[in-house]
Amino acid sequence: MLHRFLSHYRGKVLQHVFLIGVGLFSLGPVLWLLGIAFRPIEETYVTPMNLLPRTLTLENTEFVFKKLPQLVNLYYNSFIIVGVTVISVVIMSSLAGFAFGRLEFPGRDLIFWVVMASMFMPRSMAIIGLFNILHMFRLLDTLPGLFLPYTAWFLALNTFIMRSAFTSIPKEMEDAARIDGCSLWQLFWKIMMPLARTSTVSVAIFTFVPVWGEYLFAFTFTSTMKAMPISIGVKLLQTGAFSADWTFPVAAMAVLISFIPPLIIYIGLQRWFSKGLMEGALKF
Repeated sequence: MLHRFLSHYRGKVLQHVFLIGVGLFSLGPVLWLLGIAFRPIEETYVTPMNLLPRTLTLENTEFVFKKLPQLVNLYYNSFIIVGVTVISVVIMSSLAGFAFGRLEFPGRDLIFWVVMASMFMPRSMAIIGLFNILHMFRLLDTLPGLFLPYTAWFLALNTFIMRSAFTSIPKEMEDAARIDGCSLWQLFWKIMMPLARTSTVSVAIFTFVPVWGEYLFAFTFTSTMKAMPISIGVKLLQTGAFSADWTFPVAAMAVLISFIPPLIIYIGLQRWFSKGLMEGALKF
């Protein structure tokens, strides 16, 4: 009896053990950051340093909250940059995905795959060209100097997602709407967009999370806290290179605070995100 029970559930047990191991491995850096952020200073600069602190403390938050005005400004910049980027990408990728997925025009497939090819370009290759363009239009160290490149960079992937969502909608629904007298805009706005709303949420999340934590463009195209997002501006909270206030736990606490918005967004929209993937948002 025991042998039959073990043989029947052995596959499921191994599957769950594997998934738990992968989950713990993925959470390792986050758990390490949490352990450092709430660790007293006397347990930090020691060798070997324990994985988990023996005591927990909130003293590391004092220096961070002393810099609250700068922190608020960094959050403001990040929300403006990310908000404009997400809205722009959702609107433009929805329109482009509808055009590539439901309309017929010369060169449609060729144009689509040329746009898709841009997804494979390394971000570092675009730095010099983007820097020259932003310098030409005097957009360096400005908010548009970040959300415009972000919008262009994340448009290709999300256009692919929205095109897949629109092509998965049955052709009969479009034919019925046409017979009822729907114009092209009404077909897009009143028929297609409600049916693709879960994919739209997926697009918003796929844009919000990487843009919030993006480093390379933000580091290259900004130089002052006037336009810096929190992803790189946290380092400027340090008062000096050898400041006694800026310790490893304080830096970890500042970074941890910067993670809060995307974590809240993802948790709040997780149901929609999972539903969008299940309904074929990433279907080829």
